Amino acid sequence: MDDPQNSAPDARIVAWIIEGRSESVGELMTRYGGALRELLRKILGDDPDLDDICQETWLRVIRHAHRYDPTYAFATWLFRIAWNLAQNRLKQRVGSARQQSGHLDMEAEPGMGPAAEANLLLAERDHSLRECILSLPAHLKESIMLRYFEDLSERDMADRLKVPKGTVKSRLHAAHRRLALLLGEPS
Repeated sequence: MDDPQNSAPDARIVAWIIEGRSESVGELMTRYGGALRELLRKILGDDPDLDDICQETWLRVIRHAHRYDPTYAFATWLFRIAWNLAQNRLKQRVGSARQQSGHLDMEAEPGMGPAAEANLLLAERDHSLRECILSLPAHLKESIMLRYFEDLSERDMADRLKVPKGTVKSRLHAAHRRLALLLGEPS
């Protein structure tokens, strides 16, 4: 007999988790685990803590299932949790690099020369961009995350969001303009 979880909507599975059936998260992990890992890999690169952050994301889904609003896609909520955890990891990484560069002679230490300084500047720029994305209104932030972090086409985004493709294009355009303003760049 088929397992009813396999065909249950995401919101129903989250409701089961709230009811104490935390094993139900397994179905969500099957549905979204690959995309979650890919999102984290795009944000963090080959960070050795990627597996830990992925696991922490699922633990937070279980612990905070009561905060999920079923009027939005589960994937959006899941990826927001992962995004926040990844941001925390990036902040730790930048803070650690700053601390190291403040205590070491960058020319004397291998790996702390101009390339390391360039990497630090890139990490700071990426952090600024992420902060700007997080400050966008929910519908624009969701559009950016789906397009660039989940790598969905505009058609797939429209299907996921249950809106016309033209709405997706408008949201992406508005998000790009808003990000350009926030970053002080010409749109």
